Amino acid sequence: MNDRRIQRLQEQIKARVAEVIMRELQDPKIGLVTITRAELDKEFTICTVSWSVLGDAKQKSRTQSALNRARGFVQRAIGETLHTRTIPRLEFQFDATIEGAVQMQEIIKELREERTSRTGEAPPQILPPPLPPKTLS
Repeated sequence: MNDRRIQRLQEQIKARVAEVIMRELQDPKIGLVTITRAELDKEFTICTVSWSVLGDAKQKSRTQSALNRARGFVQRAIGETLHTRTIPRLEFQFDATIEGAVQMQEIIKELREERTSRTGEAPPQILPPPLPPKTLS
């Protein structure tokens, strides 16, 4: 299968998994889940779906177990929408990039507050670049 087709199928799977989790699953243990990506192998047999959730470690583990229980249901829903010979086996994997970004923002915020308390002055504001002048054509 060519790379463009695999990429298109990955996007379809990602969108359908997100839709099924948001609208069709009735499990209250699933928190506020974000599907970050779907990676399909070259043989089209396994699709690793990366997800993230807002909350603590307990919420993360509850969501992981709920997603594992719902795997068959989600797989069938994908099978109904994909027009392929085989349906890939879904594997749910936690994606820590969003969690890492939130932690990074907290560290930056703490450093700015520390700088303000040491120097007594407000941190410099980062301004967007100026817009280019408009030309009449």
